Amino acid sequence: MNASLPRLALVSIGIRRDLLAPLRYFTQFELVHFFRVNQYDDWTAADQVANLQAYRSPLDLYRQLVRAKPNVIQGVEPFSFYTQPYLWASYFAARKTNAALLVATLENRPLAIKFGRARAFLLRTLLRAYFRRACLVLTLNRGARENVLQCGADAAKIQRALWGVWGADMQEFTPRAARAIHAPPTILFAGRLHPEKGIWVLLDAFQLVLEKIPHARLLIAGAGPARAEIETRCARNFADRVTLLGAVKNREMVSVFQQADVFCAPSLTTRKWAEQVGAAALQALACGLPVVSTRSGAIPEFIPDEAGILVVEQNPEALAKALTQLLSDPARAEQMGRFARAYAEKHYDARQNVLRGETLVLEHCMRRYARRV
Repeated sequence: MNASLPRLALVSIGIRRDLLAPLRYFTQFELVHFFRVNQYDDWTAADQVANLQAYRSPLDLYRQLVRAKPNVIQGVEPFSFYTQPYLWASYFAARKTNAALLVATLENRPLAIKFGRARAFLLRTLLRAYFRRACLVLTLNRGARENVLQCGADAAKIQRALWGVWGADMQEFTPRAARAIHAPPTILFAGRLHPEKGIWVLLDAFQLVLEKIPHARLLIAGAGPARAEIETRCARNFADRVTLLGAVKNREMVSVFQQADVFCAPSLTTRKWAEQVGAAALQALACGLPVVSTRSGAIPEFIPDEAGILVVEQNPEALAKALTQLLSDPARAEQMGRFARAYAEKHYDARQNVLRGETLVLEHCMRRYARRV
């Protein structure tokens, strides 16, 4: 451990490689990262970062945090009843060690809609003390900021930042050198195979795309509960035009992005969920792909008009029209892709987002709560 740096304890429930790998860019803090489960099974020994520690229960987390003696503790997502025991373990560990408390949240669904009015009132009431103690609240989208304000948080403590979801590694996620000769126009979907990700809408849209561009291809990367049903439908309707890649490890995704001409994220808003950032879409932008998506959740906050086309949710016809426009006009798609890469370099560079996040924590937490190590 580096005693010359202040110590930052990060607390996560699950971990995955694209969120874990950028932690190596931290230079102003010594990190200790606590996690509950490796639920994505997406990182290997090559992705290991220092001081990654598993905890078994809220009490175990509390004890480990106290032993670590951090200067700053970042707890788990606050807007969930499931995470509350781990959240309050972090809170009481911060009180015990006199550590500053850092909050990061990306939950953008209105709490009264997601939980119902009574449970939302209970959650907001519980969290008032938590946000009152926080030295800094990092929100990843506008909906998350609104939820924080409804808990009585001081607006001066709230900053928007890509924290936890860092963006994309610009040295790793890069555009392809050139399009393969005679390659078919290719759409890529990457995400959970779940109805809320819009996978059924995409398949309906792709059927319409094939009417205009019969040699088009669709790549589907991901795993989830809809896999078997998707396989059945594709075998029945699409012959060899759809390829199911299964779960692809994050470090291997760049080669998949580079096979595509357009990235499609047709996410849908449900009562309990809406797209909060869309990490795969940010990686697609970094790889120089135009994005076709929906105006769902926070997607419009992250995809500029010059780099993508956003359509209404649950509309296969509108989705197909946007996809067809880009697949049939390679020059336009390439122009949008160049803008996408430039925009990603400016806004979604993981290294730069880590640096900005560290600076915010130093300014808001360490200045007031700094203590000797």
